[in-house]
Amino acid sequence: MKNWVPQFIKFPLWWIFKSPQRKLGWFTLKNDILGLGIYLKNMVFPPKNLVSISVCVGIYNRSEQFLTYFIPSLVLCEHQELIELSIFDCGSTDIPDLERRIKEVFKGKLIFKSSSEKPFSRAYTFNKSVQQATGPIVFLCDADFSLPMDLVQKCNGFTSNNTFWFPIVFYLYKNKPNKYGSKNGEWMIWGGKGLLACSRFLYLKLGGLDESFTVWGGEDEAFWLKCHAANSIIIRSREKSLLHHWHPSLNPKYKKLEELSDNGLL
Repeated sequence: MKNWVPQFIKFPLWWIFKSPQRKLGWFTLKNDILGLGIYLKNMVFPPKNLVSISVCVGIYNRSEQFLTYFIPSLVLCEHQELIELSIFDCGSTDIPDLERRIKEVFKGKLIFKSSSEKPFSRAYTFNKSVQQATGPIVFLCDADFSLPMDLVQKCNGFTSNNTFWFPIVFYLYKNKPNKYGSKNGEWMIWGGKGLLACSRFLYLKLGGLDESFTVWGGEDEAFWLKCHAANSIIIRSREKSLLHHWHPSLNPKYKKLEELSDNGLL
């Protein structure tokens, strides 16, 4: 029966009654509604007094996509003078001298550290990138994304006080154009909480991502629930310019999407 219910009806009902944060208490619905109000306010009245942001990336052997998509989109962002790029590289070996390659294109402030002392995990590398960052606002993003031009403005507008921004990203299918389009991919509505912006102070106060997660997935959902448990306000918004570029994945869902694409069914 639920397969016949249109998405624009099904998602709001799920969001109100079944989304995971409701298990923590109905106060999460109040905070989510407050987050929606803050989002609408900032879309009508964008913030004017902007502060700097640190774009934080943890990376391991995803350098080609990082240089192909992430860095070119970063240099097109507005307010370059307010952007710091903080990278913690876990000993990548796919492209030599990654730091130099980044500096050839990105002329802003760069903090780059590479270490192979510990095996790569998403939680570990992101925590390191935030710890070494200096901006009051941090935006955590994987290396396989393109960024929106108004990133600085949105990070400022959606992270005031006890507010966290977990944008809804667009996942591109394999063999599709690298741009938003209804046939090119899908919204990561139900999951996809790995990208976030918040006060650097609040991130560290909450302990960052849980480094006990050492394989794919889980640390993002755990931190998202931790934010809800701390009575924080969460903003989720669809961002057409926040594009996840396709790459082979261990996630069964994305492996299935790759198979469908290879068979011409997407």
